Amino acid sequence: MLVLRAIARLVGMVLVVVLALVGLGLALYCVDASIRLGSARPDRLLDLPAVRSDVGTFLDRITAPGPTAALALLCGVVAMLVGIVLIVGVLVPRRQRLVLLERNAEEGTLAARPAPLRDMARALAASAEGTTAVSRPRVRRSGRLRSGRLSVTASRSRNHDSREVQHAVDEQLRPLTEPFKVRSRVHIRSAGQGERVQ
Repeated sequence: MLVLRAIARLVGMVLVVVLALVGLGLALYCVDASIRLGSARPDRLLDLPAVRSDVGTFLDRITAPGPTAALALLCGVVAMLVGIVLIVGVLVPRRQRLVLLERNAEEGTLAARPAPLRDMARALAASAEGTTAVSRPRVRRSGRLRSGRLSVTASRSRNHDSREVQHAVDEQLRPLTEPFKVRSRVHIRSAGQGERVQ
């Protein structure tokens, strides 16, 4: 869906530029009535009489059976499909990515966006004993057939055991993972040079 929205925005921007150029051409054509532009007039710059002749020849070929008519039909079908894709990209509402906390038929739904959850998880994991750094956590939303998951990669100091640090990070994440009913997956690696020592 993000790709469709990006394509729709790009096509919209191109159409705005084309519309602006057409408007500029019409303005110059109107100005020519009072100020003679000569060969700078838009229809003369674009050589519209020759274009009309070429378009007329192409339209004559389309009406006659042959490869030109088949190519025009194929281009028309492709243009229709592109138009449908653009309409879908513009009109279909964007689905919100939320991690569910509580759903009640009477009081409504309480949920959070993944970005704040990632920030909270990173802050909680960084406060665990033995961690020197925490990379950007990843949150996978729960679905009908799968449970949600929070993946955290933390660096440990050299004088701490990996299992101890992993357990400490799990404990720190518990206030976040239990209410949102997501499983935590903690990966521990050795601290590199330049990372803080706890």
